[in-house]
Amino acid sequence: MKEPGLVHIYTGDGKGKTTAAIGLAMRARGAGLKVVVAQLFKEDSSEAKILDGVGIEHMQFSSKHPLFKKYSEKELKAEAEKCRTFVKSVFDKLKDEKYDVAVLDEAGPALKFKLLETKDLLHFIRSRPENTELIMTGRGFTREITKTADYVTEMTMIKHPFTRGIHAREGIEY
Repeated sequence: MKEPGLVHIYTGDGKGKTTAAIGLAMRARGAGLKVVVAQLFKEDSSEAKILDGVGIEHMQFSSKHPLFKKYSEKELKAEAEKCRTFVKSVFDKLKDEKYDVAVLDEAGPALKFKLLETKDLLHFIRSRPENTELIMTGRGFTREITKTADYVTEMTMIKHPFTRGIHAREGIEY
C-alpha cells in the first residue's frame, strides 16, 4: 500500500522556492514516480525546457504576474477566471492520470492577488487523490492553506543582489 501524499509549501521573501520544488520533482522522477509541474505566471522558465526531457509533464498559465502588470478591475476578474480554470484543470489531471507528485508553482501570489480563492484551493487540495504529494510555492498563502500543509518552509532573504540593482538572471533566478 502506498503512503498518503502530503502537502508542502515553500514560501517567504527569499530566493529558492521554485528551485526547491523543482529539485523535489526531479528527485521524485529519479525514483520512478510520475510527476507534473504546473507553473503560474511563468513564461519560458528555464526549467520548463528540460522537464519534458526527463519525463516530467509541464503545464503553464502564462498570464503576467500581477506584481509586474497593472490590471484593471475587469481584466483582473477575467484573469481570476482563467487562473481558477487552469488550477482546476491541474487538479482534474491529478485525478484522471494518477500522478504521484504535483508541483503548483506560484500558488501563493495567485491567492494574494485574488486570482484564486482560498476556498477553491482548499477544495482542490482536499479532493486530490490521497496518494498524491502536492508541493506549492510562492508568497501570499493564507493561514487556512498553511494550516492544511504538512510541511511549511519559509525562505528568508538575508541578502539579495537585487538590492544592489542586479536584475534577475536567466538560469539563476528564472
